[in-house]
Amino acid sequence: MRDPIRILLADNQPLTAAGLTQFLGGNDNASIIDEVTKRELLEPLLRKHTPDLLIADYNLSGFITRQDIHAVKNISPQTQVLIISSDDNKSNILDVLQSGVKGYLTKECSREEIMMAIQSVARGEKFYCHKILDIIMEKHFGAEIPQAAVNVLTTRETEILKLLAMGNSTQKIADDLHLSPHTVQTHRKSIIRKLSIKSPTEFVIYAIDFGLIKPR
Repeated sequence: MRDPIRILLADNQPLTAAGLTQFLGGNDNASIIDEVTKRELLEPLLRKHTPDLLIADYNLSGFITRQDIHAVKNISPQTQVLIISSDDNKSNILDVLQSGVKGYLTKECSREEIMMAIQSVARGEKFYCHKILDIIMEKHFGAEIPQAAVNVLTTRETEILKLLAMGNSTQKIADDLHLSPHTVQTHRKSIIRKLSIKSPTEFVIYAIDFGLIKPR
């Protein structure tokens, strides 16, 4: 049995902290090992626990800042960062995304989405809720999103793009489509080249843009 994900929670709002603590209290896959309630406690608690995951409320007013997030990798390199914030300012959100965090959720997300984010980000994968994906799309594509770009893909590539965006592994896609993993990888490389994809998140961005999947 895999060890539970060890989480350090940084949130100076007692109700939010209590809610997450209660939510994860009965979960065998993740547990909160300590809480950061003051900014000056972040570094010593990271050094003490070296957690798998830091869940933080990003706050430009001084609680957990971009500088703090950058410092996490120096203090505890194995710790991934998941932001759960009520801040809906696009500029602030883009600012924190540029700091290299793996996941970002709003506080309106469902319990299921929060658990999926915790598991994904702890594995080093990226996970963004639909609102954050919309902001990323706007940043990447501006006002004119290239709807016609899907025309450069073959029917098979479009099908594989959809499955990749849904989180399927190369092996599962190969099994489902009765292809070899090598063939799926070849199509994947072609999709990356044609769409100039630079990160796994962009598979989701394009799939949503093309109407292949709906935002989570």
